[in-house]
Amino acid sequence: MIIYKSFHNINVSAGTLTRKNMPEDFDSFVNSYIAFAIRNGNNKEYNVTDSNSTVVHCISSIAANAINNPNPSEDDLQELDGFSNSIATKLLTEEQQAQQRIAAMGKQIKLGSLIQALIKRDNDEYMYIVAKVEHSEWYDGESLRKNLGFPSEKKNVWKSAVFPMVIQDDISFDCVRVYTDNEAKYWAQQFLELSEKRNDQTNTSSAFDAIEIELKRRVRRESERDYYYLRNSLIQTLKSRQLINYVDMIENLVGQYQPDEPKLKMNELKVALLALPEKRNFDRQFMSVPDAIKKRRKLKFPVTNAIELSIEEGTANYRDTVKAVELDGGKKYLQIECHFSDTYKLFSSPKTQ
Repeated sequence: MIIYKSFHNINVSAGTLTRKNMPEDFDSFVNSYIAFAIRNGNNKEYNVTDSNSTVVHCISSIAANAINNPNPSEDDLQELDGFSNSIATKLLTEEQQAQQRIAAMGKQIKLGSLIQALIKRDNDEYMYIVAKVEHSEWYDGESLRKNLGFPSEKKNVWKSAVFPMVIQDDISFDCVRVYTDNEAKYWAQQFLELSEKRNDQTNTSSAFDAIEIELKRRVRRESERDYYYLRNSLIQTLKSRQLINYVDMIENLVGQYQPDEPKLKMNELKVALLALPEKRNFDRQFMSVPDAIKKRRKLKFPVTNAIELSIEEGTANYRDTVKAVELDGGKKYLQIECHFSDTYKLFSSPKTQ
């Protein structure tokens, strides 16, 4: 149940903030944005370190006033609106400063609007939602004038924060769940003024270790070939600095993967991997830190008593480079694509040079 909600259009370039009253037929849009923010599996946990910071103080004030006064007067509603306006003003200020920092790189803050909502769930849990949502440009078919609005089907949440509340004598907050669609640190640090519960280094290391253990337990016992391929793909992903959305990463890793060993239960593996953030205490969204993957050894495979095949961990699609070949006589060979002419000449006969 939505107890209180507000909506602001934010124009960073013009430096303007416009509060909009929401008609009833717009509720479906707002509800869909709020639902996404709550159920979104890709998020990072933050702690509230200062209850007097702008956003946290305003949220606490809105919640205290709205919960204790279920039948607000016009003056009461104006007071709530004043607190939500302060939050929106804080965002406008921080986005203008962020825009100045990224302007030299040719980047722009995405055009969007701010939705705020205080909700009560069926289990009597209260939470406050702050979400920046897509606000796109479109042209009127009759006048051909440019307008701002919302797509009817595609509803994008650029950034969000879910503040679960503990309602006792005072209002306190459990870990705040924050989602961003890019590496925009201003949202959590400057705007919300939160401190991360776990840093990116810890998240990267913990995620890799947890997934590796699960792959050893569920895949390696049945198929070393599939294990090495999946592990190598994981290393390749985490060794590249990028924003990791854990749910998406697992889907890319095993969602469509066709194992060589038919005994492997990929759906069970996927479910087990998706449960790891809660079991092993790491976030579902973080920036990967390549240096956190300390296991830089090479994969080594014996070929003969005197020859060993060595493959650097994280090598992309190494199975496309090394092929197994069995000739009519029953002898087995490894066929390796060679990218270095000197090496090729070293092992080729004079007739092939």
